[in-house]
Amino acid sequence: MQTTAILSTDELESLRLLSERVRLARLRRNLTQAEFAERMGVRRLTVVSLEKGRPGVTISTLLKALTVLGYTERLGDLLASDPIGEEMEIATGRKRAGGRYGVADF
Repeated sequence: MQTTAILSTDELESLRLLSERVRLARLRRNLTQAEFAERMGVRRLTVVSLEKGRPGVTISTLLKALTVLGYTERLGDLLASDPIGEEMEIATGRKRAGGRYGVADF
């Protein structure tokens, strides 16, 4: 079973841009990779992977980085509005995808 999704060229470019922005934000705060890693609770090599845009970096690592950088409150706004999904919901009349195994859909 594959554990890392295969990303399209556009997705890889978005990942590269995001990782560059994380690196720039760290540098603006005058943090070394080692200091950043310590505050995040990860190894320095994990920060290197994050800043290089490696697709295998976990979402929890990104979340920790954004938290250390002071973006916790802005994360809640990320999908607060979903106009594309809302339009699709109206067009199809469907409220949400059904669960095959009865797993909660958060």
